[in-house]
Amino acid sequence: MKKTVLITGATDGIGKALAILLSKEYNLALCGRDESKMRALLQELGDCRVYSECFDMTDDEKRHAFCTNVKNEFGTVDVLVNNAGANTKKDKIVNINLEDLRYMFELNCVSAVGMIQEIYPLMAEKQQGLIVNVLSSCCLFNNPMTGSYSASKDAMEGISKILLKEVKAENIGVCNVYPGGVDSNFRAASKPQYLRPETVAKMIRNCIENEEGCVHDIVIRPFIEDNMA
Repeated sequence: MKKTVLITGATDGIGKALAILLSKEYNLALCGRDESKMRALLQELGDCRVYSECFDMTDDEKRHAFCTNVKNEFGTVDVLVNNAGANTKKDKIVNINLEDLRYMFELNCVSAVGMIQEIYPLMAEKQQGLIVNVLSSCCLFNNPMTGSYSASKDAMEGISKILLKEVKAENIGVCNVYPGGVDSNFRAASKPQYLRPETVAKMIRNCIENEEGCVHDIVIRPFIEDNMA
């Protein structure tokens, strides 16, 4: 029986690349924000068994409804990939718009915790599962003008590291992924010297397919970056 992988932020970048990479061997539950991009992705997936919805991840009711529908469709979720996220606006700390800051926390941290709370009971019942949280290398090296984004990702990193210890006894693994710059629609301009989304997706697939123990941390940066601690 094929395992089911739930991927948030699946219509672009790493999420899209991972969905395509896993489509032949896994059932997929996908969510994103853009319906036209989701339709295009579904065409690329071919005859893969897939359930998808489009909504804003910060909407608690829609997120809950999506997870309920996924449970009804597949019965369970074996792997949760918390990939949805954004960096909506860069600014100095002293100039950060507080509403922008709140939204960053809601999207990059709170919504991911909400997904974990929805899917965890399914994994706990089976005493098996994997939660992959796509963070950022900004958690390891903070840059000026990225206060809202870095703080929200740092918060999710802290939660993820605690979660790892809390669910270990139930045979549930937790993997933190720290990509450096990725050439995707996450950025306004193309950065071909950055990592391809497919490169990061392959690293995540390796973690998913690991059969012994759990890969806890994946750090991958393009050679052009010098932001190392």
